[in-house]
Amino acid sequence: MIYPIKLYFRHLPNLIILSAALLVNIAIWVWLLWQIGPQDEQIFLHYNILFGVDYVGEWWRVLFLPISGLAIILVNGAVGWVLFGKDKFYAQLLNAVSLFCQIFLFIAAALLVFLNV
Repeated sequence: MIYPIKLYFRHLPNLIILSAALLVNIAIWVWLLWQIGPQDEQIFLHYNILFGVDYVGEWWRVLFLPISGLAIILVNGAVGWVLFGKDKFYAQLLNAVSLFCQIFLFIAAALLVFLNV
């Protein structure tokens, strides 16, 4: 039996963690679009300490970061919802992993912005 989604979001730890993960993801979207945004020239997409910049491409490729973060939130949130009726800990753990991933994606977005500005 699947737990009602309304009750899943009413559970305070789920609501707080998922809201924080979504806010960080929205911050990544806004920051990347504001700082890098649409442009004609190629931008740096990856930096390696041994070789320097080793991957350049179009501006829209930086949007793979927030898209992958949104996919992580959606998948972990859905799996957490399915598991919530059986064990609340696993649902909260999946939501916490989503937030943790968003923090690392925010750091990666910051490195991309500082590399291109």
